[in-house]
Amino acid sequence: MSSHKKRRIDGVDATKPMSAIAALAARRREAAASSTSAQQSSQCDEKPPTSNVNYFSPLQKGTSQVGTPSTPKKSAVKTPRSQRGTESPAAHPKSHEMARVIQGEVVLAGATLYPAETIEWVHAPHCHAVPVLRTKEQTRLELHPDKNAQGLRQLGRLSPLFRKMWNEPPEGDSTKSNKEATFQIIQTPEDAPKKCIIQELDSLAAWNRKLSPLVTTSREKPSLSTLICGPKSAGKSTFSRLFLNRLLTDRSHRQALRGVVVMDLDPGQPEYAPVGTLSLVFVTKPNLGTPFTHPGIRDAASNVVRCHSMASVTPASDPDLYLACAVDLFDTYNKSFAGVPLIINTPGWILGTGLDLLCALVRKMKPEEVLYMSEDGPSETVDALRAATETTFTELPSQQSEFTSRTAAHLRAMQTMSYFHLQELALATTKQTDITQRLKWNPSPLSFRSPLLVRYSSKKGILGLVSYDYQCPPELLADTVNGLVLAAVEIEDVKAFSGFTQDQVSVDTSSKLTKLDTASKDEALQIVSTSLEGIPFIPNYNDAALDPRYSRTIGLVLLRGIDTKSHTLQLTTPIPAEEFKHIKSQGRDIVLLHGKFDTPSWAYTEDLYERAGADEGNDTILEVTDEDTDDDRSEAEPEDVDRVSDLTEVPWVEVLKGSQRRPVGSRVWRVRRDLGRNNA
Repeated sequence: MSSHKKRRIDGVDATKPMSAIAALAARRREAAASSTSAQQSSQCDEKPPTSNVNYFSPLQKGTSQVGTPSTPKKSAVKTPRSQRGTESPAAHPKSHEMARVIQGEVVLAGATLYPAETIEWVHAPHCHAVPVLRTKEQTRLELHPDKNAQGLRQLGRLSPLFRKMWNEPPEGDSTKSNKEATFQIIQTPEDAPKKCIIQELDSLAAWNRKLSPLVTTSREKPSLSTLICGPKSAGKSTFSRLFLNRLLTDRSHRQALRGVVVMDLDPGQPEYAPVGTLSLVFVTKPNLGTPFTHPGIRDAASNVVRCHSMASVTPASDPDLYLACAVDLFDTYNKSFAGVPLIINTPGWILGTGLDLLCALVRKMKPEEVLYMSEDGPSETVDALRAATETTFTELPSQQSEFTSRTAAHLRAMQTMSYFHLQELALATTKQTDITQRLKWNPSPLSFRSPLLVRYSSKKGILGLVSYDYQCPPELLADTVNGLVLAAVEIEDVKAFSGFTQDQVSVDTSSKLTKLDTASKDEALQIVSTSLEGIPFIPNYNDAALDPRYSRTIGLVLLRGIDTKSHTLQLTTPIPAEEFKHIKSQGRDIVLLHGKFDTPSWAYTEDLYERAGADEGNDTILEVTDEDTDDDRSEAEPEDVDRVSDLTEVPWVEVLKGSQRRPVGSRVWRVRRDLGRNNA
């Protein structure tokens, strides 16, 4: 569909709504019985079939009309990758779908949309479950593409992870209409792109029976708090999303909800914040996208109020820190959002120490509802959670995905890559509107962007580096952190270093201690040391952690280089420079947190994919290699070696030629931690 065209879906009165497939069949029967030369006006006057289904008529701008209207089964935002190079604005393929209800009601991903001037933006790549668009009688709906998400679609030029998940035209079909199509309404499985599996975003009947009373309870008690837990891949995030959308669009509340607070306690699969963080998010609009479509901290529709970094994708790295961060987020909720519904999403760690953490969260937060997303136990987990719950405990059936085109490691990489390609957003103000604060992506390789230069030998720069889980020797610090993802943490009070003591400082002739004044100026903590290159760091040989009550994460940075001559760190980050300056102007310090974030291998190969060519047709050659992950099957995955072997050498990238394989022992050796489990 051209960028200058739009679709309007008009519904005709119906007494009994039916499924999209049934509506499609009835509509086709009617079309077959009608004359092929009938005009739209005569079609509207025809007697409806005996099934009394909804009619949908996709229209194009102008006088052109589609001869055989059909009922959409799913509305998927799937778009082809743009051509390389610079294009005119009129030729830019739209990359996002806008839905606006003109008349009637539309249900999408649990959200009920009503006629309004409000625009709801939808991302629906088929690497996730595709939402089903359901309407009630006499519905009129407008669907428009969104050029602001063009950069997100173009990330496929830089990584195979972002390919083959939109509505790419069939191979060999290069017609203009197919090239410019930006979304596709999936009516039957046959309409889906070839070699892909479309799964609909569905809510189980048992889920609906629980969601209805939860929404009803929230009308009488707006401060309803719900904790959702269960094993991995059980549907916790999906249920949370459906529940959130129903709360935000429920019109039966005595007073319209100004928003819903989401406490995201899953560092491996966060919904709104970067990977490796725990966050408290104030959501004001329905969630009609996937996590990698809203990974920013300054999104107007999902404002991250407070965030803490685990510097890891699992709470097993430091259970005590995990619990402390969760408690601080809950305290922030009580102070700032009393009376607002709270949804608590937890990770799928339900055994051993993971179960202890869940029980501790339930006892501390005392939610009105605890939902366990599995009816298959284990019994010891269910019994322990039921005993810790003082109110209502409910077991719901899980909804596991039968097929997936992306592993958990893939989705984390996509979310992190999407985050770092965000265009910088200005600091939020009360006068900024939804349009000015919407997220946009820069599809250029990170190596093409000017880094943020931060002096590490100046008081205006960072205070130092802090390492979690492992403290490397000072002489190896620069090589250890170079090229990795770090968390930028604001020190709100010097008490954040209460776990760091002078005893942890390694006395070394090559290290120089500097003085850190406390907020009260009554004492000084000499905890900052420097490496051979002069890089400041805070030794952490006892594996301490910053106190989350006196610190907060402002975002992630990618350390792309260290200039020892100018004593500067070269950082790539979507965090605006104004935020760093604002923090320093308040007399507060910033530290960079190093831990066990996933290695950003996607960042190292962006330039190679860009230069090797990411035009359509190369997807079958360039495949994803998951080094250093549990899903590493790189030996069985082909690589287009000839296309990249002649390119300039890129740091941290190894090109294997022919049948060459990595030597034995080259992968990361992982220590299994059966924390708290009974192995008897």
